[in-house]
Amino acid sequence: MDLSSEAIVLDVADTAPLTRREIADLLPEVPDWSLEEGRLTTRFACKGFDEAVTFLNEVAEFAARENHLPDLGIHAGRFVDVAWYTYAIGGLSRNDFIMAARLSEWLRCRQGGFL
Repeated sequence: MDLSSEAIVLDVADTAPLTRREIADLLPEVPDWSLEEGRLTTRFACKGFDEAVTFLNEVAEFAARENHLPDLGIHAGRFVDVAWYTYAIGGLSRNDFIMAARLSEWLRCRQGGFL
């Protein structure tokens, strides 16, 4: 089953974070993402600050609809960073990988690729 079509598990507080092995097995399924400081991250380049703010808000709305929220930030006035991490368990969960896959798929469908 494709990660982007898997259901989000709403209550993960009693589950263990993914192991290094599980993370290594899932990373190839989200090729636009990398592991940085224990978080699943990617960076999107926008044309300028206004576009970055609009894009950040769109990602925030997408995540809110899915009920799993990332850390978001704008850097150097035009780069939007997205990082998935499940604070309730102190590590990465399968939900983080599902959301990375969903966000990548959403952007491919919406724009024909990343910005």
